[in-house]
Amino acid sequence: MRFSINGIEDVAIEIKQSVCIGYSGRNQESVQHHIDELANEGIPAPPEIPMVYPVSNLLVTQEDQIQLLGGKTSGEVEFVLVITPQGNYVTVGSDHTDRSLETISIPYAKQVCPKPIGKTVWPLESLLPHWDQLKLKCEILIQDQWETYQDGSISSVLPVNDIIEFASKRDRIDQDGTILFCGTVPIKDGHFKYADAYRMTLTDPVLHKEIKLEYEVVAVEKTEALLTKEAVK
Repeated sequence: MRFSINGIEDVAIEIKQSVCIGYSGRNQESVQHHIDELANEGIPAPPEIPMVYPVSNLLVTQEDQIQLLGGKTSGEVEFVLVITPQGNYVTVGSDHTDRSLETISIPYAKQVCPKPIGKTVWPLESLLPHWDQLKLKCEILIQDQWETYQDGSISSVLPVNDIIEFASKRDRIDQDGTILFCGTVPIKDGHFKYADAYRMTLTDPVLHKEIKLEYEVVAVEKTEALLTKEAVK
């Protein structure tokens, strides 16, 4: 996988491990509120907070189109760490997930959708002095109209070094090449929406730069599959 560092030099990174960190909000009351919202959608609470969800390296993509089965999948804007032998970098990504399958198994739901990430990265060290000022935004396209779906400060997510420490303790970081989806900001109205396209932005208001990610969703089949708990055992 290739990335542009600050839009200047290119680097090729071999990915050894990919992980999604869920329920990584800094405010535990907000995290519990989110868990309660998911429970209303039939999605079970995690066994621990934060939660580690390993995903296949093959799911991580830089393509501008993803193909999915069913009509109830949605993306979430996240900051993504790219761990390499040369250093750690930050980009923007989408933890695209099948919401129907989440009601049965969140780990399985994580495995059936591609995970788009940006093509540009920033060195993590350059961001640490003003980390909490970074912004995450997600816009979605529904019926040919763009609307804001998520918009918030990265300060609502656990500090980046805490996430690295948490993932390291669970042996989920391979310094030779790891993609780490680290968490998202709240959805504006708390309800999932299933869009035709997603536009995501990581903004650094201090250094006056941003990383953009945009991708289209193509439904291979819109009819919802009949899912049962037995089907994923």
